[in-house]
Amino acid sequence: MRLGIHLSVAGGPMRAAREARFLGLECLQIFAGTPRTWKQKPLLKADALAFRRAAGEAGLSPVVVHAPYLINLGAGDHALWRRSYLALASQLKRATALGADAVVVHPGSRGKRELEWGLERVAEGARRALDAAGQGAALWLENTAGGGGHLGGELGQLAMLLDRLEGLPCGAVIDTAHAFAAGYAIDGFDQARALVDRLDAELSLKRVKMWHLNDTDFPAGSLRDRHAHLGKGLLGEGCFAALVTDQRLAHMGGVMETPKDTRWADRRNLAFLRRLRRRGAAKA
Repeated sequence: MRLGIHLSVAGGPMRAAREARFLGLECLQIFAGTPRTWKQKPLLKADALAFRRAAGEAGLSPVVVHAPYLINLGAGDHALWRRSYLALASQLKRATALGADAVVVHPGSRGKRELEWGLERVAEGARRALDAAGQGAALWLENTAGGGGHLGGELGQLAMLLDRLEGLPCGAVIDTAHAFAAGYAIDGFDQARALVDRLDAELSLKRVKMWHLNDTDFPAGSLRDRHAHLGKGLLGEGCFAALVTDQRLAHMGGVMETPKDTRWADRRNLAFLRRLRRRGAAKA
């Protein structure tokens, strides 16, 4: 697995590209603007071109943009739904300008409406966003912790969404902390490998494009979306060892979205995964 981190673009996207190169990352995730507001600052062409060049020189692949958290493609309120898919279209355009491979987005919440309604609502919002954005960055749907009408907590729901988007540049991103919160017991080597088997059976690994490698302090089935440092939460070393050494996932990016509570946090989490990957290579 190719290892990466979600890095801040405070001060401009070039800062993230430089830091990624300094850390020796193999892939990268960023926000293309402010993640918690609708209003986004203009992306300057010179900044976008400089980032593209730097990311290419650093060999980062994939490079992805995470969509703002306010976007809800499953919203029942028409005004919010329209605002969401138009905001997503804007993110896709920004990602294309940055040379990013895709935009990662949570499917959203259907509230108390029926599942089938929610699936079609999200799929239609995704179609409209891709159509408005034009050719460029792909759209990758991330699994969620579930609960509260949130779609994507079950792997089968991701499969049904991607079935509805067949023929469009779409895929899935699997977050380990979200999967555990949704009830998938992956707190061990064998259990994590079993999840990969299940993904292949229910979703097809060809449609899984990337992983978010996050630990968590909340138990399986908690429906709580909280991230912890790798190896410090309930998932344990075995889970991450299974994923980063699985040859079926070797071409995929594994991005950490772990806490940045010290200046050394990213380096520690990166070193943790590199050690597991080296150990697996030595055993091969």
